[in-house]
Amino acid sequence: MKAPDLHQHAIDGRPLSPEDPLAEPNLRPMLDATGWRLTTYDDAAEHFLARAVLAR
Repeated sequence: MKAPDLHQHAIDGRPLSPEDPLAEPNLRPMLDATGWRLTTYDDAAEHFLARAVLAR
């Protein structure tokens, strides 16, 4: 099994394009518009983490 390229991101082993809905500049306003607030965003080589909480 091939080791992941550490220069790529965790989503399918590829970098996120600017048009990708999971790219932070796109994800944050989509969550805001639906009543969620993005509190953590980490798109590292070995993992992807987006954590949101309900906005109050």
